[in-house]
Amino acid sequence: MDDTLLFIPPCCVDKKLPKAVNQAPHRQLTFYTHGDVTAEKFYKAVSHLVIDSHVMVLTMPSPNQETFLFLEQCFEREWITHLVLSTCRPCDTLIAKYLSDYADRIIYAQSDDVSNLSSHIVLYNKDRALTLSGPLFNRPQMDVRLAAYTIVFYPSHLLNSTADWGNPIRNILFPDVLRHRKKMFANGVKRIKDKEIDRFIHLEFPPISE
Repeated sequence: MDDTLLFIPPCCVDKKLPKAVNQAPHRQLTFYTHGDVTAEKFYKAVSHLVIDSHVMVLTMPSPNQETFLFLEQCFEREWITHLVLSTCRPCDTLIAKYLSDYADRIIYAQSDDVSNLSSHIVLYNKDRALTLSGPLFNRPQMDVRLAAYTIVFYPSHLLNSTADWGNPIRNILFPDVLRHRKKMFANGVKRIKDKEIDRFIHLEFPPISE
């Protein structure tokens, strides 16, 4: 085996990572970087696997201005329909500056429990989903020698949502739901108008009965 096979470099993440996850058993892959692949590069490399527009759940400690410019582009190009964002560093000013046009489709929570140990990107719509767990960086890191990631692609939602641990989308997003639910209830929100946000807060993920 090529000893660089499971290392994904930034130069070819868009070609190597989709091929790798599609070849992995059950579309589940553990891989590595040297801390030089950014969150934006990860998204652009694999989001097309979900095909249609999707909800993005981004849990990332310290997104910067470049990250928010990219999120704005995601909305503008209709790659994403909704954004569920959790950070450690307060980002209210950046959200207001770059994402105000999409405020009715965004929920945001700042929490000290968001770190590189809990970072992930989750993309889902009614037909497909993708989860990526691992440290998420704004820019290539010079002081990171090894970063480990797990990516899972669900080509269809043939999931058992009634079993306690039967829905992997619910499982990875459970802390996010609790974090956002706590913030909403603390702010006195009693009714959520947007259907997708309401489903998220009430822990209802695909498959969904209309």
